[in-house]
Amino acid sequence: MFTFKLVPIYLLLIFTTSAISQNGDFYGKVNFNTKEPVVGAYISLKGNGLEKETTSNINGAFSFKNLPLGTYNILFHSLDASPKTITVALLSKEQDIKVILQASEFQELDEVFLKSKTVQQKIIEKGFAVNVIEIKEAAIQSIQVNELLDQSAGVRVRQSGGLGSHAHYNLNGMSGNSVKIFIDGVPIRNFGPSFSLNSIPPSLIKRIEVYKGVVPPHLSDDAMGGAINIVLNDITKNELKASVSAGSFGTYRADINGGYRNNKSGFTARGSAFINYADNDYEVWGDQVAVTLAAGEPDVFIHAKRFHDRYRSQGGKAEFGFTRVDWADKLIAGVLLSNMDQQIQTGATMESVYGNRFTEQNTNMYSLDYAKKNIIKNVDANAFASYSRLNRKTIDTIATQYSWLGYPTNYFNTPDVWATGAEAGDPTLQQDIDQTINTRVNLAYHVDDNNTIQLNHLLNTFTRDSDDPMLPAAENALKEDREYLKSIVTLSFENKAFDEKLRTSVFGKFYTMDRTSRLRTRSSNTSTATIFIEENNITSNDFGFGATISYSLTPKITVFGSAEKAIRLPEANEVFGNVSANLNPSINLKPEHSKNYNLGFTYENITFNKHTFGITSNLFIRDTEDLIMQFPTGSNEEFYENSNIGKIYTEGFDFTLDYNYNEKIFFSANTSYFNARDYNVTYDTNGNPITPTYERLANTPYFTMNYNLKYKAKDFIQKGSSLSSYTNLLYVHDFFRHSSVLGGSGKTVIPNQVSLDTGFAYTFPKNKVTFSFDIKNILNNQLFDNYALQKPGRGFYGKLSFTIL
Repeated sequence: MFTFKLVPIYLLLIFTTSAISQNGDFYGKVNFNTKEPVVGAYISLKGNGLEKETTSNINGAFSFKNLPLGTYNILFHSLDASPKTITVALLSKEQDIKVILQASEFQELDEVFLKSKTVQQKIIEKGFAVNVIEIKEAAIQSIQVNELLDQSAGVRVRQSGGLGSHAHYNLNGMSGNSVKIFIDGVPIRNFGPSFSLNSIPPSLIKRIEVYKGVVPPHLSDDAMGGAINIVLNDITKNELKASVSAGSFGTYRADINGGYRNNKSGFTARGSAFINYADNDYEVWGDQVAVTLAAGEPDVFIHAKRFHDRYRSQGGKAEFGFTRVDWADKLIAGVLLSNMDQQIQTGATMESVYGNRFTEQNTNMYSLDYAKKNIIKNVDANAFASYSRLNRKTIDTIATQYSWLGYPTNYFNTPDVWATGAEAGDPTLQQDIDQTINTRVNLAYHVDDNNTIQLNHLLNTFTRDSDDPMLPAAENALKEDREYLKSIVTLSFENKAFDEKLRTSVFGKFYTMDRTSRLRTRSSNTSTATIFIEENNITSNDFGFGATISYSLTPKITVFGSAEKAIRLPEANEVFGNVSANLNPSINLKPEHSKNYNLGFTYENITFNKHTFGITSNLFIRDTEDLIMQFPTGSNEEFYENSNIGKIYTEGFDFTLDYNYNEKIFFSANTSYFNARDYNVTYDTNGNPITPTYERLANTPYFTMNYNLKYKAKDFIQKGSSLSSYTNLLYVHDFFRHSSVLGGSGKTVIPNQVSLDTGFAYTFPKNKVTFSFDIKNILNNQLFDNYALQKPGRGFYGKLSFTIL
């Protein structure tokens, strides 16, 4: 209630001050010399003891209000233009400004630094714990998006192999589907598995926003553990770019992307395409890589190459419509087509080895995106709708047994075969057709300059039809159905006070879930068992709420905090399973509930001569009920299954230090630690409570450090060229694979991991061609993630990037 009471008092003070002083407003518009509006320009104003900043909107417009009459310096920065400073005298109540920036292909380094800090600072000032990763420079390296995320404070990317392998994201102790992935605010699950983060060409990406804990209401999803939002580049000019790369383990990648806009009509087109290929034939070893040389002999541990892990994916995306016209800021229709085929080397762990099992998938997605500011007075509207169809086939019909030697075993037969008739159980040619409809609507009502009310609605429907011709005809005739509906309505209120130094927001979310499954069920495991269809329907309605607050003590120091009662609904794949991923269904999964708290500060642009520092730190608590985790199951840990594991309490922190010297040497260090413990209370046979074990959460790295050093030089060898080099060191402390009780199988602890990468990029004069070379995992250390699934060793990668237009 304090926030609401504060608003009228604050507005009264403003009006009173305005009445007795001579103040005025600047209204301006900034364009390129091509007459196109500059979108997202960073604009700072200084003068008369004041410092203010803003950004230009989609039409290039900006304003500074309630300024004392006098003279001001206004500085303009854009990623696509040279910086410009103007001096303007404010002599009346309202004054118009028109500014022209010279479009340029190359951006000065200090602009990149300034821009990245400004974006992150603006989000932090709304009270969110966030990392912002700028992509422009990294896009020319042979670096995947997941590798950039792994270098960010509080983020741990859990990947189960090489290129194309499945990835989980851990943000400050929350992981799996508790962390949602978005592309321009649209859930990535709609794009299909072949359009993963690592499949998106970095040249398409403007920045990555990593929200740890509470997420902005406009993302409108059940992102209980945080969110990663990929922000794609806007089309501000006609362009065409391409890149090709090659590297170790048979890795080849190519992409092309371009955009066109007619400044007169506003017609806009954008397209991109990519191809990825990898053999993933890297070496693995350890206590799960063993072979039997002859029947009855003990296992022999060896170094072996992965031999059945090829990955191929292709995709294209085209968008057409209108931007920055009178009747719409954006109206874009899009189509995305992608396909993938992938060999499957192992089960859930490296103990189960396959030599023939593989999967094929293709996705078609169609979308419509609309946005308009001031659609009616003081109301902004944004709407998105998409339909996607995923066709997935899992092929496992050959019963031949393989070992890590890479060829069939011959212990008892030539070759040995599995009694079940296939490598991962019964023979299958299962085909799944997943259809998803997603809609998102956002309405923002600006009560005045300091107060905004937003209403968001996300509606997601999912259906799956399955068919397997390998099943007996009578069994296959019993058709299975899977349906899932998720609806999330968010209402939020944002307030700015004390000259925008204090920002607060409160929000409430209403979650609705309705899921139905009709699945084949056997009455027993005997040969005489009957098979029937069992129907299961689960619905839930939950309410969550939260608040954020930030206060700018100075233009450089901001403290922020947030709290939320969050809910996370199980995803369709978690509930219904996925045969191609060896994931069993978990029909009775319950929603997760968590109380999340964040408190942190940022101190930026600490300057001393040519030295600049920045510090960001965040403390967090996660108090979670019915946490959903994925565990291997079966005697050989061949399959996965999701389960609710009860109450988990987590405390932790992350800390980042940034430094640069004269915009030539850059150093970043971050540390993340969280202590997630099992707080489940069990009962003995007499019903007496047993004290929780307080064991650390299994299979979860809890302490990481990352150090990154970069050097940049202009006019290297040739005038007009540039060189950048980097070295990155990642440390992951050992963690428990299963229970934290030592002993037994000797497979309990995943050891300390150190990964050292280095590389350089050389941009030739005129900035049209860049060559980069990277060495990853220089020390060739064993790197593990999900349940000891080993990642690639030392690898060498080269990349050529071209700016054609």
